Amino acid sequence: MDRIAQAVGLSPVEIRRRNFLKPGETTTTDQTIREKIDLGKLLDRALELSDYTAKKARFAEENAVGPIKKGMGIAAFLHGAGFTGSGERHLASVVGVEGCADGDGTVRVLVSSTEFGQGTNTVLCQIAAEALDLPYEDVRIAQPDTNQVPNSGPTVASRTAMVVGSLVRSAALGIKQTLIAGGMIGGSYSPEEFRAACRRHISEHGQLRSYARYEAPEGVFWDDEKYRGEAYASFAWAIYVAEVAVDLSTYSARVEDFVALQEVGKVLHPVLARGQIAGGVAQGIGFALYEKVVWQNGRMQNGQMTNYIMPTSADLPPIRIFFEEMGNVHGAYGANGIGELPMDGPAPAIVNAIEDALGTRFDSVPLLPEDIFEAVGAAGER
Repeated sequence: MDRIAQAVGLSPVEIRRRNFLKPGETTTTDQTIREKIDLGKLLDRALELSDYTAKKARFAEENAVGPIKKGMGIAAFLHGAGFTGSGERHLASVVGVEGCADGDGTVRVLVSSTEFGQGTNTVLCQIAAEALDLPYEDVRIAQPDTNQVPNSGPTVASRTAMVVGSLVRSAALGIKQTLIAGGMIGGSYSPEEFRAACRRHISEHGQLRSYARYEAPEGVFWDDEKYRGEAYASFAWAIYVAEVAVDLSTYSARVEDFVALQEVGKVLHPVLARGQIAGGVAQGIGFALYEKVVWQNGRMQNGQMTNYIMPTSADLPPIRIFFEEMGNVHGAYGANGIGELPMDGPAPAIVNAIEDALGTRFDSVPLLPEDIFEAVGAAGER
C-alpha cells in the first residue's frame, strides 16, 4: 500500500483511507460487510495515539544527520473469526453445561476447547456465570477429556470466545429455562436458590444437562463449489502503528513504540484481552526482526535456543493497547475473535516503518542486520 501511495502521489494514510471497506460493500469473495465498522475513525484514533504526523515531520529533519534513522509505519487489516468458509457448518460443534455437577452445587462447562494460556477457562466460565446470573466462583470447567465432554471443535481460528462462547451461553440458558419451566426457580433467584433448584431437579428427574449445537447464522453461507460467499460470520479489525529506529553503524532495527488499536467486539475480560494482544504483538515483532528459520536439506538448521533468536522483554518496546467495542451479533455478549489478530499487523507495520526510515524497499522478513545491510548496500549501488 505504501508503494502504491508513492507511485500515485498520495500519503500512506490517504491511500488506506480511500481503500477502506465500508458497511454495505463487499469483500473479494462477495461477502457484504454488515458490521457498522468505521475504519476511518479507527485510523484517526491510531494516528492521534501514536502522534504519527508530528513524529513523521520530526524524523524527516532528524534523519538528515547521524547514523540513527527513524520511521513510522502503518498496517490496516482484518481477520475473520472462526473456521473459514463452511468449516463451522461442517464441524457442527456441540457444547454442554451441567447443573449441580458432582453434587457440590456448582455448574460445570463441558467443552473440548483447551486452555493453553489464552484464558479459555476463565472466559467460558465467565460467560456461563453471566447467563445463569451466578457468581463466577460457582462455575467451573471440565477437563477437555473427550470421554467426558462433547466435540466443540479444535482450539484454533479465533473461534473460542465467539463460536464456542456463544454455544456456552445458549447451553447455560437452557439450564435456566429448564428450571424456570419446572417451577423450581423464578425470574430472579439467589445462588443458594439456584443450587437448591438444581438438586431438586436431579432428585426428581435425574442428571441436569443442557446442550447447544452450532447452526450457521441466517445469511451466513459459503459456497464450496464457487468459492464465494461469507468466508466468516464476522471480522475483527485493527490499525497498528510502529515507530522504529535503524542504526546504520550496526544495521540493526529496533521498535521504539507500538500502538495497537483493534475492534474485537465486546471485550469480555480486559486483562486477558490485553494479554492476548501484547503477546501476539511480541510474537509479531520477533517474526519481523529476529526469528529467522534456516531450512536446508529438509531440516531446520537452527532449532536450538542458542541459534534461533527470539526477542526478550528487553527487546520489546512499550506496546500500547487500545480497543474499540462495537459488538458482534454472532458472539457471546458481542465478543469477537482475538487470537490471530495481533500476529497479522506487526510485521507489515514494522517493515513499512523501516522503509520510511531508510527509503529502501524490503520484500521479506525477518529483517536481520545482515538483511538490512545488503538491501541498503544494493540500493546505494543502484
